[in-house]
Amino acid sequence: MRKIRKFKVAIHLKEILRRIRLANIDTAAAGFSLESDLAVFISALHSALAPGVVYEFIEGQCLELSTAGIKHNDMFSICVITLGQKIELEAAKSANMQAMAIANIVLYEFLRTATTFVSDLIKEDAQKEDFTVDGYEILSSPVFGYIPEPKFLREAARVEPETARKVLPVLFDRLNAEKINVKFEDGKVEPKATIAFMMPWHKKKGKK
Repeated sequence: MRKIRKFKVAIHLKEILRRIRLANIDTAAAGFSLESDLAVFISALHSALAPGVVYEFIEGQCLELSTAGIKHNDMFSICVITLGQKIELEAAKSANMQAMAIANIVLYEFLRTATTFVSDLIKEDAQKEDFTVDGYEILSSPVFGYIPEPKFLREAARVEPETARKVLPVLFDRLNAEKINVKFEDGKVEPKATIAFMMPWHKKKGKK
């Protein structure tokens, strides 16, 4: 069953500030002399969020995806999550490279929080049916400049890029991704702050 919904992304201000400190960015050069100034900036980005998600559980062979080149189990979920376009426009107002690096850390943190929230929803759905799910297998995720890709994306399994480019338009069409204002045009996903992934389901061990 396909599910389309909007949801709220928690801000987790202390964790974001911690990650900014770990990145060793010159916050003063970025225009933030005080931590309270950073907090205001982060809150402004949070206010610009327009998150949306569409996901679907599939049982059995999915002809559209398998024809496009995806290998999958007989039971799996497919998902597209976006933070929306407005937050990217807000981040782009950053005054310099240091400020943009901070904005990108914030975007990645919001995306991590959103992905964890939706993944947990899918896990709950699986548990109700006496199944477990693997970690997500990424089809598409954003690359923001000025900072390295965060661990949750860097260490995740990924579909081979050439296959992903073939699958994404098929996936977006199947999920009606336009309902959350996501599209795939000219080989790019828009809005940029969007992630698409698969999560295979498995019967719990000891169950028949």
